[in-house]
Amino acid sequence: MNEKQDLVCVFKGQAFEAEVVRARLESDGIPAMVMNNTMSAIFSTYTAMAGAFSVLVNPQDREHAEQLLQEQ
Repeated sequence: MNEKQDLVCVFKGQAFEAEVVRARLESDGIPAMVMNNTMSAIFSTYTAMAGAFSVLVNPQDREHAEQLLQEQ
């Protein structure tokens, strides 16, 4: 992913759901990452309690990513 761009959120949900969405996007050639701003990676043991997770993509991939997610 290009670190010089602001990433955009295309999905918010639980950790497992976010990982499924990320994998779906990447399988279609869209680089994506999962982020949770609630807790640091230091607390990864407690990620189930960490709240919503976001799936982020590059801005130029947003429209394609949203279309793919609507098809599910």
